[in-house]
Amino acid sequence: MTTLAFDTSTEILGICLEQDDKYYSYTAKAGLKHSENLLKEIDHLYSSSGVDKKSTELIVCAKGPGSFTGLRIGMSIAKGLADGFGCPMVSVPTLDILAYGYSYLKGAVMPLLDAKSGKVFTAVYENGKRVTDYLDIEKEKLGGIFTTYPEVFLTGSYAPAIMELYPDQRRLTLDPDWDSCRIQSCLALGKDIFLGGMKDLENSGPIYIRPSEAELTKMSH
Repeated sequence: MTTLAFDTSTEILGICLEQDDKYYSYTAKAGLKHSENLLKEIDHLYSSSGVDKKSTELIVCAKGPGSFTGLRIGMSIAKGLADGFGCPMVSVPTLDILAYGYSYLKGAVMPLLDAKSGKVFTAVYENGKRVTDYLDIEKEKLGGIFTTYPEVFLTGSYAPAIMELYPDQRRLTLDPDWDSCRIQSCLALGKDIFLGGMKDLENSGPIYIRPSEAELTKMSH
């Protein structure tokens, strides 16, 4: 199965192409300039790998939470490519991607992303399953979640900052690969969803959790 996956939800742009159990990937700290890089790097990945675009059978993309602009770009390009290739599309929650592959750990797994304004995007996972809603929560309130579990594994780009904020919490463990791009996890999770019989509908959109700063400003006037 030929699958193309990409993640534009954070400043790290990740793209992965899989065909016949062979993986071709590209990652870069793009600084949220995904509109300038995504299509160009997708084209380069196809040409350098020798994979025929027409063989593409599934498009997978991350759907947030994360950068509002990045998510809109990623989702619109994913829909355009799926339409152009004539194949289905699956979008995957970013927090699920970050937690994917850690089901073997005891206790809780919490991916953490900076939500600005003193908040973080997170969720709690146990045994590979999400057990809370997707949260947009004040950093200071995380302690109440931490005390619920004997062990908490923190991952994601904001995990080190939270570790510093809770230096006395011995139950916390920082993922040594907290800053790595999980684009292969994005692809694998998207394939799992598709092979389980699900795909995105035409009107599907990103997970924002909260309005953008521009929308909040507009609502205040």
